[in-house]
Amino acid sequence: MIVSSEHIMVPNVLSHPLFRAVIVGLLYYSGAWIGVHQTITPEGIAILWPPNAVLLTAFLTSPRKQWPLYALAALTAECLADIPAFPLWAALSFGTVNILETLISTMLIQRFTGNHFHFDSLKSALVFFISAPAIASAIAAILGATVYVLLGRSDSSFLAMWRLWWFGDALGLMILTPLLVTFCHAIKYRLMSVKASKLAELALLWTGMILTGSNALIDSNINELHFHLTPMLLLPFVVWAATRFSTAIAASTTAIIAWMATGYLVNGIHPYATTLPQFAVWQTQEYLAVVSVISIGLSALMHELRDQRHRLESATVALRHQNEQLEEKVRERTQSLERANAELTSLNSQLKELATTDYLTGIANRRQFHEAGERELHRLKHGEGKAVLIAMDLDYFKTINDQYGHEAGDSVLRQTLPPVKNNIRPADLFGRIGGEEFLILLTDVEEATAVRIAERIREQIAATDMEVPSGTIRVTASLGVANWDRICDLKTLINRADIALYKAKHGGRNCTRTYVTETEDGNQAAPRPV
Repeated sequence: MIVSSEHIMVPNVLSHPLFRAVIVGLLYYSGAWIGVHQTITPEGIAILWPPNAVLLTAFLTSPRKQWPLYALAALTAECLADIPAFPLWAALSFGTVNILETLISTMLIQRFTGNHFHFDSLKSALVFFISAPAIASAIAAILGATVYVLLGRSDSSFLAMWRLWWFGDALGLMILTPLLVTFCHAIKYRLMSVKASKLAELALLWTGMILTGSNALIDSNINELHFHLTPMLLLPFVVWAATRFSTAIAASTTAIIAWMATGYLVNGIHPYATTLPQFAVWQTQEYLAVVSVISIGLSALMHELRDQRHRLESATVALRHQNEQLEEKVRERTQSLERANAELTSLNSQLKELATTDYLTGIANRRQFHEAGERELHRLKHGEGKAVLIAMDLDYFKTINDQYGHEAGDSVLRQTLPPVKNNIRPADLFGRIGGEEFLILLTDVEEATAVRIAERIREQIAATDMEVPSGTIRVTASLGVANWDRICDLKTLINRADIALYKAKHGGRNCTRTYVTETEDGNQAAPRPV
């Protein structure tokens, strides 16, 4: 097994911008030289243009502040490669067009994939193929064809020159960019490593592919009776590499096929027996483009699936571990949760009591009285029940607070309860609704009975010695009685009892008054003394 060096970082000198710019310039010049001398058919047709892949890789794998340095290196290399054959202005134009093409490709790719581009997903591969070969190369081809027309060295039409430039640049980007990008990532983070068991498989793959290609990419004579291998038979090897190996191996496999096809074609050898050289070049370019799309697209998809499977396996292990921990915690905390639930139930009961009980007197508060009173009237409406409401207010209570203090007033309020509770039933509703005002809802009683109860309460309050910090005092209470007509709601009934209470206050206090309807007293709701 070849030892992996995952933690061995590249020396600092290799990452210095000037050193990288020199490398980019040398590789760009080498790519241009190969493009001119190794990818041109006998008829003078360029099959692919390699150097732009070098500059695109540099842009994709480096921060933007280093791009001008790489662009200058590429422009210099372009001039050195072109000046023997083209004037300086044309060489500068070609270099500028190539830089523009690379810049457009990079900006589009990073616009949709971010600044850290990898061939690690189907989306990234799709964005690359659309942005660089399809869009950027087509735009650059317009400018490149224009330069050729201005040179006046071509007999071909502008459209033909545009197509030649587009196909050549696009194919160079498709074949070499994935290989160079994956190679740069490999040397940037760790050395390339392949398991020993994989080496034998890779050797078998490439050997079989080269043997097949050496027969599938050569001349064919359809009139001869012999077994002919079609270039499509190389696709299984492409699929094999994409599904079994990394993107770097898949890109290398595609590059080998392109090298074989280009090598044969520049020597006038191709499998298209009855095709003109121009169309043979186009068919080869289209074939290599299909091979590249299948190889890189499938490899990126497999990388994405493997990554998702790895994350799923890691998540499954983590989830299993968490489940075990959770089960242990559940077992440990079952008893504590039961105790907590019991305490919570108790606290809820206490909270409910606090929410429904007057904190000073311990009887129902305003909210509880209204809720319970509404429920009671609703129940009585469905039967034949009766109800009477008594409103009670202590007389001159403010004077007690002012003269004896609020503590004495609170004590008086509490001492008012026994005279009331001694005269009502447990089922009757008794509550303090604010200050010194109380409400009593008596059910299933006649109004006359309720009036007698109210009078007993009033008399007992008046006869009770109320203890205060300074001694004992006597207090009185005014009461208002309102009979329920089985129609009105609790709010209306309380208003009626308040009217009667108001009349008791203005009738001399320490008395009880009842609410009188308009029909009972000459169209005027007035109280009558009891």
